[in-house]
Amino acid sequence: MLLYIVRHGDADTPAASDDDRVLSKKGIRVTSAMARLLKEKDFDPPEIIVTSPLPRAEQTARIMLEEFAPKAKFEINNGLRSGSDLETAMSIIASKKDVCEVLMMAGHDPLFSRLASILISGTEYAIEMKKSAVAIFELTRFEVPGMRGILRAYLPPKIVA
Repeated sequence: MLLYIVRHGDADTPAASDDDRVLSKKGIRVTSAMARLLKEKDFDPPEIIVTSPLPRAEQTARIMLEEFAPKAKFEINNGLRSGSDLETAMSIIASKKDVCEVLMMAGHDPLFSRLASILISGTEYAIEMKKSAVAIFELTRFEVPGMRGILRAYLPPKIVA
């Protein structure tokens, strides 16, 4: 399985609570540029996009859906909310193993930096997922919590900003 981990775009916007923050103009612009880059460079589009229900992550996922993977199935999963644990995120991935070959997840840090790091090194602090960054893994083990993969690409936002 190919796995895209996409951290939500910049959400430096005023809101009543952290759960209500939406993408800023910069967040929309950079995330859109990243989605266009993935499409223009012929990356394999995901068959399923799973996102946190928080507005900034859902907006990020919808931009990826509209601009990169318009045929993908779209799912919202509370297991990707800010503050979720690694095993929950890994269980979501493992549940898609027999359903699709290419999966995209949109969500938050520190969960996504920890997940990306665990997949390649078994430690929690090897990769820092910047806002709008995309990490692409070829998964080799699906066991929870021992999930592992090979990092195929890391696309930081500065390449499109």
